[in-house]
Amino acid sequence: MKNNIYIQLKNIYKLHKKYHFSKQIESNWLKFKNLFKNKQYDDNNNFFLKYINNNILKNNQKFSIDINKFKKFLLKIDAVMLCFINGKIDKNFSNINNSYYEISIKKHNTTNFKNTFFKNNIYTYLSESLTKEFIFININNKKYIKPLYLVYFNENNKNNKNNEIFISNYRNFIYINNIYPIVLIEHHINTKQIYFNNIYNTLVLGNNSQLEYYKFTTSKNHSKNYCIINNEFYLYKNVYFKKYDLLMSNKYIEQNNNFQFVDKKSKLIYKSISFAKNNNFIKLNNYVEHNAKNCYSTQTHKAITLNNAIINLIGLLKINKYAIKTNGQINYNSLLLSKFSKINIQPGLDILNNNVKCTHGVCTGKLDYNQIFFLRMRGISFKKAHQILLMSFILDSLKEINYNNLKKVFLKKISRYLSVENFFNDF
Repeated sequence: MKNNIYIQLKNIYKLHKKYHFSKQIESNWLKFKNLFKNKQYDDNNNFFLKYINNNILKNNQKFSIDINKFKKFLLKIDAVMLCFINGKIDKNFSNINNSYYEISIKKHNTTNFKNTFFKNNIYTYLSESLTKEFIFININNKKYIKPLYLVYFNENNKNNKNNEIFISNYRNFIYINNIYPIVLIEHHINTKQIYFNNIYNTLVLGNNSQLEYYKFTTSKNHSKNYCIINNEFYLYKNVYFKKYDLLMSNKYIEQNNNFQFVDKKSKLIYKSISFAKNNNFIKLNNYVEHNAKNCYSTQTHKAITLNNAIINLIGLLKINKYAIKTNGQINYNSLLLSKFSKINIQPGLDILNNNVKCTHGVCTGKLDYNQIFFLRMRGISFKKAHQILLMSFILDSLKEINYNNLKKVFLKKISRYLSVENFFNDF
């Protein structure tokens, strides 16, 4: 199985390097090859290999897009939009030339960033070696700036075979040097075609910058697509960073986040909600490292599983010896809505100085039927009581979203996904 997948990826790489070859790309491919064939890496990698076994991997190609179909998925917001379709940014749908963001597209990576945290991650090397375009986005100091709306969409030939998986690789760099608030929205649109999106993002938040970053998926299909996202964030002096994730609707989702506090007095607020049902799988791995004093980070992760779904939540908060007066928190809350679903939670603290305040908490269980009984005694039906408790578990993670249009979208997607009738109107 493993050799078969490697041969397929090798053939894709051979075709890719005819048009996009560089020494850096070749170096990343060799790192991928060595890591992929390393037996010690099998335990971390086998789960995904099991999902794509007996399928044919193909490099994504450009097909004509149904504009009306595409627009139905988009948010109705006033924003600068960048559309990534089938492995490349689409210039027809994207606002590349605008007065708010400096956007450049290059065939090769011209930065000096070294892959340190993700050095044992095959997908970052795969992204670096198979990406068709490297995207660089600069946000300089402006008082008013529109939100940046990143859309990932895939469209393939209708005659594709059921066992074909089309792979798209992306590598993006975003540099923020703006003292006024920035809103970044990342939207993954899942279609009926089977595809595998592999995305690697680097965000550098300069001194005094403010960012609200929203990531979510939408789909009418919950069992076909694969998405792996690797994010690295560098927080410099006096940064205020709020991140919200809504993960659902894929057969396989893996997201790895690396937050680095580079300078002092920065603040991170990170909230995520993960949903998995049927045989879907979600893995969320967060690493937060404090390297400067007087910084604050708080994480709240919630998960709900149905049927035979699995969610793995892994987190490590590391505070180095120079990061005095750090305040760090990690909280995990999860609901199991069926007997055969699983949620695995693994929080960790690595504290190397005494002048800090750190906490972590984990709570896993099912809905309390005593509370359902309490509501039923007050004339509320069983179904409605179940829905009230389910949505109340989620609402506190959404109440701090300042972008009201997104808050409404999140509520609608959640209520549809969980089949919670009339929730949006009632609340």
